[in-house]
Amino acid sequence: MERETRDPAERARRTSPPPRRPPLGGVPDYFWTPLASGVLVLVCGLLGLATGQIWLFPSIGPTAFLLAHSPEAPSAQPWNVVVGHLVGLTAGYLALAPLHVGNVPATFALHALLPVRVWASALAVALTLFGQIVTRSSHPPAAATTLLVALGGFRATVHDASDVVVGILIVAATGELLRFVHARAG
Repeated sequence: MERETRDPAERARRTSPPPRRPPLGGVPDYFWTPLASGVLVLVCGLLGLATGQIWLFPSIGPTAFLLAHSPEAPSAQPWNVVVGHLVGLTAGYLALAPLHVGNVPATFALHALLPVRVWASALAVALTLFGQIVTRSSHPPAAATTLLVALGGFRATVHDASDVVVGILIVAATGELLRFVHARAG
């Protein structure tokens, strides 16, 4: 727990928002941030369209948001993005096995939530958090990846898993490129 301070200047420093980044080439954050997040999603989507692969999936959205909005946050660093999602993906698949969920129809195909999928989801999220703590790869959007697996959005196939991995690598690499551009121009 953080120690209370009586110094008003120190208290103000601790409670004030972090300083804003300098505008990118004169472009303020309220334009840069939405633009960057849109670019991250667009790159995954366009590369997927060009190759016929599904490299754009729901977990990319919150990852793009985090990379664009809070690029200096620990959870937005490349290790956390890539390893965090890989932990989520793995945890989702591991949660399916003991519950024998492999042949149970996907939640979104059924338009119904089955109890076994609820149990798999809870186990997957718990395993994801455990794995991220062990690997020091905290990345909250990976909880969406693990839920997509547990709810049947991604099948337990090499093809589906590789689509997720490639999408994660694309958004992480593009995020690093945008971080570099922003830092150089700012």
